[in-house]
Amino acid sequence: MSPAYAVEALKVRRSRVVLVATLALVLVPGAMARAFLAAAAQGGNDPASLKAQAILPGVGWTGYLGGLMQIYATAGVVGVGIVVGWCFGREYTDRTVVSLYASATPREAVASAKFALLTLWATAVGTAMVLASLLLGLATGLGMPDDGDWRTAARMMILAILSGLLALPVAAAASVGRGYLPAVGALLVLVVLAEVATVAGVGGWWPWSVPALWAMGPEAGMSAISVAHLLLAPAVALVGAVVTVRWWRHAEVV
Repeated sequence: MSPAYAVEALKVRRSRVVLVATLALVLVPGAMARAFLAAAAQGGNDPASLKAQAILPGVGWTGYLGGLMQIYATAGVVGVGIVVGWCFGREYTDRTVVSLYASATPREAVASAKFALLTLWATAVGTAMVLASLLLGLATGLGMPDDGDWRTAARMMILAILSGLLALPVAAAASVGRGYLPAVGALLVLVVLAEVATVAGVGGWWPWSVPALWAMGPEAGMSAISVAHLLLAPAVALVGAVVTVRWWRHAEVV
């Protein structure tokens, strides 16, 4: 392992931000989806039950996985984006970026190591979230999923991974803005624009809307999304990484 990867891996392992984000992303979405399903099953007229009935596409595994998709489509981008913003922004906020200019390790190598580790972490978290949510569904009496439910779970897995990738461009905002707050601001803009694009009917062309629309599919009233459009997600992740690495290569210390 190169020095850059070794140091960045140590930062990730010891970070409380990463630990809290990991636990929240793995455990909370499934618990929320199950709570919504329970509220919808009650069929009451209270606000919580009515909201749950409105957002879930059905009952049983269909409703549970449908709610999980809606939750993680936003939570995945926000949760991973916070970690990405911390990973890059803390170098400026804590002024550790100054030491990188005197280090024998090129700054672009440090940025590349951050992206590689964050991509692995986001993918692992998304996968763990799906597995934990499936176990929760089994443990709380939903029974065994049928073939259609397993296909939905597979789409959920892809959605979880792509949601993590879509948070990576936040690193560019953290780097150019030299801190956490620009990353948080960019994250909020991306999430809001994803909602606006979906409502406006152009979500199929906005990368941050595409994975959720594809995963939920026409059966949930969403527009059909082609594989070409789905590739927008990894494409913008790659562009964000390239832009950020180039910035780290040429930016001057302040």
